[in-house]
Formats: sequence, C-alpha cells, structure tokens
Amino acid sequence: MTAPSRADGQLRRARVAVLAHFFVLGAATATWAARLPAIKSELHLTDGSLGLALFAAPAGGVVTLALSGRITDRFGAVRVLRVAGLLVPAALVCLGLARNLPVLMVALVCFGALSGLLDVAMNTCGARLEAGYGRPILTSLHAGYSIAGLAGAGIGGAFAALGISPLPTFATAAGLLAVLAVVSGRFVVLPDFAPHVGQPGDSPRRTARNISLVIAVLGLLALCGQLGEGAAGDWSAVYLHVNLGTSQGLAAVGLAAFSITMAAGRMVGDRLAVRFGPVLLVRCSGLVAGLGLAGGLLIDSPAAVIAGFALLGAGLAAIFPQAVSVAARLDPERAGRNIGRIASVSYLGLLGGPVLIGGIASGVGLRNALLVPAGLALLVAVLAGIMSQEKREVPDEGVRDGGERPGGTGRRGRPAGARP
Repeated sequence: MTAPSRADGQLRRARVAVLAHFFVLGAATATWAARLPAIKSELHLTDGSLGLALFAAPAGGVVTLALSGRITDRFGAVRVLRVAGLLVPAALVCLGLARNLPVLMVALVCFGALSGLLDVAMNTCGARLEAGYGRPILTSLHAGYSIAGLAGAGIGGAFAALGISPLPTFATAAGLLAVLAVVSGRFVVLPDFAPHVGQPGDSPRRTARNISLVIAVLGLLALCGQLGEGAAGDWSAVYLHVNLGTSQGLAAVGLAAFSITMAAGRMVGDRLAVRFGPVLLVRCSGLVAGLGLAGGLLIDSPAAVIAGFALLGAGLAAIFPQAVSVAARLDPERAGRNIGRIASVSYLGLLGGPVLIGGIASGVGLRNALLVPAGLALLVAVLAGIMSQEKREVPDEGVRDGGERPGGTGRRGRPAGARP
C-alpha cells in the first residue's frame, strides 16, 4: 500500500472515530433530557426549582468553554477528546446519583463543563481532519450529534416506558457510550498543518486584532443560530398547544420536525458547502430559517407553524459547523481557543434564548416573540460575507498528538505542504 493510500485510510478511520464522539455527546445529553420528568418526580422538584437546575448545565459550559479551548491547545485535541469522551458518560451517571436539588445542580455544572470540553475538542479534531481531507466534512460530523439526540431520546423514552428509574438508565447509557469512546478514541490521529510559506499573490498574514474581529462576528452568527435552536426546543410545543389549541401529541410534532430537518440538513451540508461555498451556503441558510419561521408564524395555522419550524431546523443546520470551520482555518495553532470562544458565545444563545423569548412573550405575545429568532436568522444572512475572510491552510500528512506520520508526501502524492 502506498503512503498516500495509508494516509487516506487513516483519515477515514479518524473521521469515523470523531463522528463517534459527536454521537457520545449527543446521546448523553438527550438521554438526560428524556428522563427529566422522572428526575423531577424523584427529587420532588417544583417547576421553578427544575428550571433553576436546568440553568446549571449550560451555565457550567459557558463559564468553562474559553478555558476548554486553552486546554485543548495546550495538551492537544486528541488527548483531550479521549479523556473528555470518558468523563462525559461518567458525569451522566452522577446525575442519576443526585438525591436533592443542590447536589443535582453541582452535578449538572460538572456535566455542562465536561460537555463543553468534549465539544471544543471534537470540533477542533473535526476541523483539523477537514483540512486534511481538503474538503468540508464538519457539518456531517454535527449530523452525528443530531442523530444521537434522537437515539438518546429513544433510549430514555424506552426505559421510562418500562418504569425503570433514571440511575439504571444513565448507567446503561454511560456504559455503552464509554465503550464507544474507548474503542473509537484510539483511531483519532490528526494531520499536521505545514507552516505557511509565502507565495506570490498570497494575501498578507492577518493580525491578531483582525482575527479577533472575525471570531467575534462568527460568534455572533453562532449565537443567532443557537438562540433559534433553543427557542424551537423550549417554545415550539408551547406555541402549538397553548396558542393554537392543538393536542399535546400534535404539539410535539413541531420539535420533531425541527430536529429531523436539522439532522437532514447537516447530512447534506458538506456537499452544499463544496458546491456553493460557505458564504452562499450560510446566506441561504439564514434566509431559509428566517423566512420559513416567519412565514409559518404569520400564517398562524398548525400545519404552517410546523412547516416553519422544519424550515428553521434546515436553515440552522449548517451555520454553527461553518463558523467553526472558518475559525479553525483562521489560526490553526489556536484553533481550540477560537472554537471555544465561538462555542461559549453560542451557548449563551441556548442558555438565554428561551428566557429572552419568554420575557418578550409576556409583553407582546408568544407569536411576536418567536419572530425574534426569525429576525436573527435573517441577520445571519446579512453577515454571511465574513465567511469569505478565511485563509486556506494546506496540511501535510504528518500527524499530531502522538500518532505516526504517514509519509513525506501530501494527499494524492503531493509533497507535504505543497499548494493544491
């Protein structure tokens, strides 16, 4: 087998292994969410105290995400991925061990912090692999998280239907996810970036200030997208059931439609990025999400609103992965730090978005409040031009984090560091 062939096989195995870690995080989060009613009952929590507890997990993520990026850059994305891939399932078990509200909140803070650490590490690994592939793959990796969310919800729902308490549910899921993390972690080997060598016609190197500005705008795009995701998760069923008078079963279809179209959008997002480029993809994504949700809300029938949330999911699917991809290429040496900054801002959307929607709804009604994420999606379309500012980095086929170097030639036999 030639060196380029070995390198290609190594990249494919690493891609599947990183996808497995996206699945670990998505399944762990969804399994926890599916058992919330049982947790509420076991700990005798009121609606208010449960809401306070739910605030703890994203708060833990927001507080620690910037630190997670520094840890990832300091110790290497692969090492952090392997450790966090085991710690997240362990933290899931700790949630089942909580027997009162304070302990539950501490466990949720730890779960949120470790989830953030795994989030940054796996996105950094995915971005590095994307550079090794020479084409977009990051959006399809995020599809693994979305699909895992559906799987985790199914696991939690099945255990709930059997009358099994949360702790055995979490222990079973954690055991399976830990095995998946251990088995897949050994296959994550990343290509090195060759130092950039100036070429005639190259654009000047970016200053730290310019990079910080681009990262800030990318963070704003991610925030807008995640706020829409949080609004769909917390308010779609409420709007359909309370405002439009549908049954609870039909009301749940709105969130299901959102989740399915987001997963489907992420499965095809990489091909769309190759065909149309990140700027046009993100611009069209914002338009689909914003106009789709706004149209459904303004028509104000159950079918239209469900279709609106479906279009919102399809439109938001590629925004965060594309922001991460661009951020990683801006400054590969500090990819973890930059991804952590974007993720911390985007978590604020998940954390504060539902609260913001609720506050606005108390003054102008829920329909008008839900027009806010539609407007923010349109803002994403306006700001999508920032995606064109990335500078392409060309990897060689060396590896980082203790892996073996697959050879002295780049992909398809090009010398390492050669420009395509």
